[in-house]
Amino acid sequence: MPDTRHARAGTRTDLPDHVTTPLLSLITARSMDEDYAHVARQRAAAGVVRESPGRGRPHWASLVAIGVLGVMAAIVAAQTDREAEVNELSRAALVEQIDTRRDEVRDLQHDVGELTRSNAQAASNITTVQGQLDDIDSRVRRAELNTGFSVVHGPGVRITVDNRPGVDVNSEIRDEDLAILVDGLFEAGAEAIAINDQRINALGGIRNTNRAIHVNGRPVNAPYVVAAIGDPKTLQARLLESSEGQEWFALVNGLDFLYTPQNVDDIRLPAAPERPLRDVIEENADPDGTPGGGGNAP
Repeated sequence: MPDTRHARAGTRTDLPDHVTTPLLSLITARSMDEDYAHVARQRAAAGVVRESPGRGRPHWASLVAIGVLGVMAAIVAAQTDREAEVNELSRAALVEQIDTRRDEVRDLQHDVGELTRSNAQAASNITTVQGQLDDIDSRVRRAELNTGFSVVHGPGVRITVDNRPGVDVNSEIRDEDLAILVDGLFEAGAEAIAINDQRINALGGIRNTNRAIHVNGRPVNAPYVVAAIGDPKTLQARLLESSEGQEWFALVNGLDFLYTPQNVDDIRLPAAPERPLRDVIEENADPDGTPGGGGNAP
């Protein structure tokens, strides 16, 4: 069988280039060649002669552009150096300011800590003082209640006492009768008492002037309204059990007084009138007030 490989190879070498060249390369080459040929024909028709690369002269615009670029590069370099120095100085100044501000913040934090501790101590002192003031205020209120120099209100008993119509003078209610009733109410647990809105206290008193009764030096007329603040559930019962209460009810029954008790949810009693302090002499002082004498207070 004859060898056909060489014959086929020889035949392929005899084919033209446009047959053996790959299709993509052929299309690209022919397209570029046709473009070059078209441009060449246009230049020839216009009478433009293409200069050879070796014979061209540089354009002045290019030289000027190169010079300008060089000058600009130098300016930029110089400006960069100056900005670098300025930036370095600015950085140093900023670092110094940061250190200064850090020290100031540290001092302020120390001051804040001291003020916080001072405020805590002051708050503790205020709490202590406020507690003392509350205790003193409570003691003052109790003292005012006991002495009668403050307005008070609360539940209690209101007792109305009067004479029978047509009773003779010897059977009328007298100061000592009302005093027995007041003592019995205090013994029964009354906290504050007033007769016809005249508060009873240690400095006041119930006195008879002829037929008129005076409380705290002021006249009061029948009917006598005795208002006592206390527990209304037990006050009347305990009054009956007390010795003064039994004496009072004996007077009521014996002299035929009109007696009307009434429990009240809220009774308001005025404060007792204040009395000016009278002149006093120190104990063991002379009558003229000189200490060391043998005189006594009147």
